[in-house]
Amino acid sequence: MEVYKVYIHTEDDPHVSEMVVAANSKKEAESRALEHVKKANPHKGYRAPEESKDLTRVLFSKKAGTSGCLVIHRVPFEVFKRVKTIS
Repeated sequence: MEVYKVYIHTEDDPHVSEMVVAANSKKEAESRALEHVKKANPHKGYRAPEESKDLTRVLFSKKAGTSGCLVIHRVPFEVFKRVKTIS
């Protein structure tokens, strides 16, 4: 299994969603990303889940990371210490 980044967009949504997907192929990663539309928040918004899925498309996808790992963000350590009160 590989790690992929998949970018999707739903019609009339001002945002593009970046998803990290584990899959065996690029095609499978894209399919999994589309299946995930509205799963986390099925009642959010005014559209039914099926309508949102029909209006969503994959903009771009690519293999990401190495050896099953993917760096999501890099935060300055000093900022992290202040937020998490690490000593």
